[in-house]
Amino acid sequence: MSYAARVFRVLIASPSDVEEEREIAVRTIQEWNDLNSAERQLVLLPLRWETHSAPEFGRHPQEILNRQIVDHADLLVGVFWTKIGSPTGTADSGTLEEIERVASNGKPVMLYFSQIKQHPDNIDIEQLGKLREFKKKTFPKALVEKYSTQIEFRDKLSKHLEIQLRTLISEDAQSGHGAPNYSPVTDIQFEFAEPETGAKLGTQIGLKSTAILISRMDEVADYIRSVDSKLETEGGTYLFIGSRDNRDYYRDAIKYFVGQSLFRPVRFWLRNSGGVGARDVYVDIRVNSKSAGLRVVSSNSAELQRPSKDRSAFVANVWSNREDDQVQIEQVGPTWSVVFELRALQPQREISTMPVIFMAMEETGTVDVEARIFADTLAEPTRRKLEIDWVVERSKRDANQLLIESGIEPPTIAELEGDAVE
Repeated sequence: MSYAARVFRVLIASPSDVEEEREIAVRTIQEWNDLNSAERQLVLLPLRWETHSAPEFGRHPQEILNRQIVDHADLLVGVFWTKIGSPTGTADSGTLEEIERVASNGKPVMLYFSQIKQHPDNIDIEQLGKLREFKKKTFPKALVEKYSTQIEFRDKLSKHLEIQLRTLISEDAQSGHGAPNYSPVTDIQFEFAEPETGAKLGTQIGLKSTAILISRMDEVADYIRSVDSKLETEGGTYLFIGSRDNRDYYRDAIKYFVGQSLFRPVRFWLRNSGGVGARDVYVDIRVNSKSAGLRVVSSNSAELQRPSKDRSAFVANVWSNREDDQVQIEQVGPTWSVVFELRALQPQREISTMPVIFMAMEETGTVDVEARIFADTLAEPTRRKLEIDWVVERSKRDANQLLIESGIEPPTIAELEGDAVE
């Protein structure tokens, strides 16, 4: 599928003794494009005289290259080893003229000097002397690096391309050439979302819940199957009454219904409003409240699962759900930590986190939500603050009556004891 993208042209300038580094630079740029272009809607185009110039008669070769390639560069990568290149008449070498021309246009220049050993017979003393003089000079916006292996050169270039790209995007936007209404950086917004639809709700929401106080819990009976379970064996039939029963089924059901009244779903909304995509987005959320009873659980929490009359089936279902959990939740003192990750967040794209998490409060109060958002294109984490105004109502309910109203009619302890007497 096609996509719109901004193109930044990277000129590779060097003498003839670093041909392998020139190829490495091209491959490094192409690898960056393979990994980033579609997601970040950016393309780096390597410029070399071998691929981007055309023959022309009547002018100095360097003048032709300047007009066809050099003056269109947005960034220059210069690589040197023992040579400085051939003079052009206006500069000591074509490479130096290209560097000076790009730097004078206010474009970034990154210079790399090889420290790889060279056989003395292959060294031109005059060229080496001019190179040493050149090293002493300072070029505006030049990043000077040394490398001892070609692998080190590749790794440094890959890192520096990412750094310089942010400068290019910023300057491009300030000059008016960037995409309209795009911030020249990664700009991640963080708000609440509607739990079912994922639509954004803003940075402040209100929630209501009911804290149910249960009475006569000691009068809730154990659950026992009305039909005996039988196990056939080679030696005969053995009778098992309630062998796999969840004896706490009625009590677990009450806890489940109380939880449904107390917990409320909370979902978050993120948007990258900037012009630079972000990868490896890590969201670290801290939840606090000065009021009592704050709890945060995932949608797969055991206390939110409808209980089963078969204990083994219920336990298996809970653990199966936990294996699919995408959110890490833990309590550290009075603070709840909620962590989740996204592979990427493209420019001008939004996403609502899944799965939904659940929060509960036992008292009316304010819940403070503070998020720190990390990404590969953020020099430091983005911080966002949200707030929940929570109103808690209180209610008293009889344990068995709550079960009956919920469609469950358990026997009372008195009834079970009466059956036992009979």
